Order: sequence, then C-alpha cells, then structure tokens
Amino acid sequence: MDCKGMLYLYEASFLSLEGESTLDAARTFTRKYLSEYVKLNESKNPYLSTLVEHALEFPLRWGMPRMEARWFIGVYQRSPDMNPLLLDLAKLDFNMVQAMHQEDLKHASMWWKRTGIGQNLGFIRDRLMENFLWTTGVLFQPQYGYFRRMAAQVNALVTTIDDVYDVYGTLDELELFTDAIERWDINAIEQLPDYMKLCFFALHNSMNQIASDIFQEQGINILPYSKKAVSLHNS
Repeated sequence: MDCKGMLYLYEASFLSLEGESTLDAARTFTRKYLSEYVKLNESKNPYLSTLVEHALEFPLRWGMPRMEARWFIGVYQRSPDMNPLLLDLAKLDFNMVQAMHQEDLKHASMWWKRTGIGQNLGFIRDRLMENFLWTTGVLFQPQYGYFRRMAAQVNALVTTIDDVYDVYGTLDELELFTDAIERWDINAIEQLPDYMKLCFFALHNSMNQIASDIFQEQGINILPYSKKAVSLHNS
C-alpha cells in the first residue's frame, strides 16, 4: 500500500461530520496501518515516519496553521527530496508573517496597558497572550491584522467582565453594572465602584472605536449589534 496515500486519507478523516461512518472506519483502518508502518520503517524511511508519527499524535485539523508550518519547515529540511528554493520561500513567508503577528501583538499589548486593567484589577485573568493566540489560530493571514488586533481586545474584555461577574462583583454592584452596559451611557457609571468604572470605560471606548473604524471603512454601523451582543453576554 501507498503510505502517503494512507496518511492523506487519515488526515481527511478528521473532516468527517457526525454520522459519517465511512470516514470513521477509514480513520480506524488508516491509524492501524500507519502505526504498523512506523514500527517497520522508522529506520528505513525516517522522514516519512516522522510525518506519520506527528499526524498520529496531532492531526493537522487539531493544530494552529502557523505552528504546524514552523514544524513542517524544520522537518522538510531533512527530506531526501528537499527543494532548496521551496524551503527558502517557506522560511521567508513564515518570517514575514511572523513579523506582522508580532506587530499585531505589540498593538494589543499597548492597548491592554492603556486600559490599566491588568495593573489595577488583581482578581482578573490577565491573559492577553492567550486571547491573541486564539485570534491568530482563527485567521493568521497577513491581510487580517485588524481582525486579530480587535478580536484580541474583545476577548480580553470578555474575560475581564466574566471575572467581574463570576469572581468579584456583589449582586448590587452587578445590577448597576448591567444597567450601565444596557444603557451604554457614560453618565450611568457614577454609582459604580472604581474597578467597575475602569472596566466600563475600557469596554465603552474599545467598542465605540471598533464601530467607528468599521463605519469609516464599510459605511456600516455595527454599534447597536455590538451593544446587544455585550448585553446578551452579561445577561
């Protein structure tokens, strides 16, 4: 049998939907075949065996594309059929996109620092990096830099507000906070404690800025939908 073909079929089986028994059976069959292949050919064909071992441990569908690309670049260097020009292009592409991601992260980090949330609210999960990595996993392509930057902000704010509701806020405070968000009125925060004011200012400013950017670019006012989404999240 063709090991590469079996490997491709194995990877394809992870695209199956619920109830697609044929692909489920293909996964079981190919997994068994590929496991046996590695046992018998690890020394004969180390390059292909490495690809198979990696797929068995971590299929492509389970990984972040850029992290997988970095892994494959390292392995491809040891391929007996390695094309130097293709390898150089892959490295150049990875480094250029990585530089863009670093700029996106720098932008998000500066925004997070400006909010003052991480420095002043010790009870919240300070997980900007995790939130940014999630956005990179969703859309890594260079042209989606704005999405990565704004989605990292939104995810960080959602995490913060979750902690306000689930960890720190009292019932009376949370009722006032919910009312302020639903009214989306900066004057409605006067009755809030200082830590909630900090959260509301960060949320209010960020969502308004995103809405302004999209209106200038697309001519669409997303603010009513953004406010509704935030209100539903907190209900």
